[in-house]
Amino acid sequence: MIKLIATDLDGTLLREDKSFNKEFYDIFYKLKEKNIVFVIATGNQYELVKNRFDLIKDDLVYIVENGNKIVYQNKVLYTSILKQEDKENILNLLLEFEDLLIVYCGLKHSYISTKFQDKEDFLKLFLHNYVFVDDYKMIDDQIMKFSIADFNEESKKYVDIIKQQLPDHLQAVTTGTIWFDIFNKNVNKGTGLKFIQDYFHISKEECMAFGDQMNDYELLLNCEESYAMSNGVEKLKTIAKHIAKSNEEDGVIQVLKKLV
Repeated sequence: MIKLIATDLDGTLLREDKSFNKEFYDIFYKLKEKNIVFVIATGNQYELVKNRFDLIKDDLVYIVENGNKIVYQNKVLYTSILKQEDKENILNLLLEFEDLLIVYCGLKHSYISTKFQDKEDFLKLFLHNYVFVDDYKMIDDQIMKFSIADFNEESKKYVDIIKQQLPDHLQAVTTGTIWFDIFNKNVNKGTGLKFIQDYFHISKEECMAFGDQMNDYELLLNCEESYAMSNGVEKLKTIAKHIAKSNEEDGVIQVLKKLV
């Protein structure tokens, strides 16, 4: 019996234009009646995600920032913070690539260089709580991860390059064709889900998950009923138990309708 459902957002529950089928709300209320825990598991920022689901925002569990932060009923249950030395080394490494947009993802805010202010319309698709700064090194905040955008849509290329220069306790993962993240290696959506499973006393066998990118890999591994989206990366499909229709076809909604 399914007691917990977790879904990624971009490329999974959300269509390419960031919209979602509003039928999701009716389905959610039916799941809630069955006491099924619903988890949003995303690389996105908590404030942005919460506002996206305003009608049910206090009923959702949020695994955000790729597992680096977990929030439930406005209470932060968990955070993972980069060491100061790692923060400095990652920044120096990324600054070697001049065209990359770097987002410092902190506990207070996300931070972006003022030289990318012309990209604000793009940034608003992914961030809600952010500030522009003249110098990354002047930021006074605890940093969970770095999110990096490559507008040539070659995020995998940069991940392959940067992985070779990271110490073993850090990782770089793609979160789409444009974005990739760098953060602590012992953290991912799967570890976030394990935390929630323990919190609610729910087993892996009682869980269902949906994803499309490699940052969803561990999430799917930690659920018995795992769905890779048909628009997802091939490696994810090899470990998923099922393939759902694409995000543009409301694949997640279609599976959930059958469940309820």
